[in-house]
Amino acid sequence: MRRIFFAAIFLAASFLLCSCDEPEQSRIIIWTSSAEFAQYTELFNFTHPGSNAVIVYKENPAQELPPAKDELPPDIVIGSWLCTDKTQKQFKSLDYLFDRQTISSSMFYSQLLEAGKIRKTQYLLPVSFNLPAVIFAESNKDFISENYTMTLDQIKAAGLSYNEKNKKGTFSRIGFLPSANDDFLYLTTKLYRVDFREEKGQIVWSDLRLRNVVSYDRDWIINTNSSAQEEQDFAYKYLFMPDYRQVTSGRTLLAYTTSNKMFGYMKNQELNIDYRWIAGDDFIPIEDSLLMTGIYTKARNEQGATEFLTWFFDSENQKEILERKIQMELNNEMFGIADGFSSLRDVTEHVLPIYYNQLLTNLPPAQLLKVPQKLPARWDSYKSVVVEPYLNSAITTDSKASMADYEAEWRKKVFDN
Repeated sequence: MRRIFFAAIFLAASFLLCSCDEPEQSRIIIWTSSAEFAQYTELFNFTHPGSNAVIVYKENPAQELPPAKDELPPDIVIGSWLCTDKTQKQFKSLDYLFDRQTISSSMFYSQLLEAGKIRKTQYLLPVSFNLPAVIFAESNKDFISENYTMTLDQIKAAGLSYNEKNKKGTFSRIGFLPSANDDFLYLTTKLYRVDFREEKGQIVWSDLRLRNVVSYDRDWIINTNSSAQEEQDFAYKYLFMPDYRQVTSGRTLLAYTTSNKMFGYMKNQELNIDYRWIAGDDFIPIEDSLLMTGIYTKARNEQGATEFLTWFFDSENQKEILERKIQMELNNEMFGIADGFSSLRDVTEHVLPIYYNQLLTNLPPAQLLKVPQKLPARWDSYKSVVVEPYLNSAITTDSKASMADYEAEWRKKVFDN
């Protein structure tokens, strides 16, 4: 359905871009991978007669920059993976927005705003973000002693306390299964500060910390759940259902998820579940897909782009966006602003809880948020083809394959085709 939706957006945008009757300078061309912005531009156009914001769908805008020679350049780009030295050079400085007091820096989460800077110059603005979490059935809340966040050690201890075997000696329930989710294994590397990042066109990381996290995860699986094979057998037998059903079924105590997925199903279904943010010693890692936006360096309508960004980064307008989405039942499975927490603190802390009541008891702690490292445009592919398979193999088997072996295969797929 999302592909059909995006195709419709693209066709509509193509029609508008080819229209000869409309003055080009009145159009605001927006490249984005976020479906939600179709609704936002519709509202913007309705409230700004004479302006026409047009969405052009790009699955990964960061990979499309600079535009092809025969392609109409964007005025605004909205997407993930924009926070690299190479990509940020494709954008204009946005310092004038703050100098003119069009937008106030105090509106944003400071860590997110800082991520859009190069040498103290603001090139990108944060749009939305998501956080890792574990969910559990409210009927099992006595197993959870922490009120807001849980560390890996706390998840491990709670999971172990929930484990139970039947008379045959096999598990009838397991509190938490690290190997059941490759995304969770990757999260453990972030909590151990392995720090995958791009430097001079290469992906680098801390080898020592990577070895430490592989050892930690292996010990976790063996010491709490007997073996990776027992985890995998249990998951195959019982955990073939969505994560929220895994915990409400009683088969497992905790399940890993992310804020956008969690609030998507909590909004649309009556579920007796609760959650805790997953934290390191003093931070909660923001998901790598942090959504950013900026004005393209060769934008043809910088004035219109400024008008749109000024409108979007306004708490009252974002509140209107949320109200309209609820009233018109538009993409209710999509969480918050652009399927995440808003980068505007006022919206996340005072507006979103009106629509997502679960936030009233556990808002994201602003002081703990940690932005991702600078990652390349192809990071999602690299992570899923190189990092996660390596981690799964290193943690659950005796394979001696290195990260370099997986990277060589990835490069063949990406660059040889």
